[in-house]
Amino acid sequence: MAVKWTRDTLKGPTKTQGDFNLASRFTIEIDGVMLGGVHTVDGIEHEHELVEYNDGDDGVTRFRPGRQKQGRLKMIRDFSSTKEFFNWRKTVVDGKTDRKNISIVMLNDAGEEAIRYNFQECWPTRYGGPTLNSRNSAHATESLDIAFETFEMK
Repeated sequence: MAVKWTRDTLKGPTKTQGDFNLASRFTIEIDGVMLGGVHTVDGIEHEHELVEYNDGDDGVTRFRPGRQKQGRLKMIRDFSSTKEFFNWRKTVVDGKTDRKNISIVMLNDAGEEAIRYNFQECWPTRYGGPTLNSRNSAHATESLDIAFETFEMK
């Protein structure tokens, strides 16, 4: 006998540990306060410089880890009347850099925290104001490029 699939048979959590998370399910926290409207985050990466060396008469070039390269995030959100991005960048321009901690929280299908990336000692390096186009019906967006010192994944 064939199983008839209905909406009722497909209800409930479908993810188990090890399943993929959707890239569209995340929240942003800056110093513990949730920030709304962010729809794109880029730059969640970490790397070291490569140091080349040769060991004695061995003709093989080897590598070892060098200094850590500090990362940069780019956040893009819908432009609104709030000035959080601009005001944070203005602290750097005014010579009073306000370093903050940022968390990017990926959510599972149930809307619960699946993975958290914590970035420490963050400060904005560039503010991108809205791109305006009268022939486009999309929302205006603003962006913020953010340097971070360290990060961890929990």
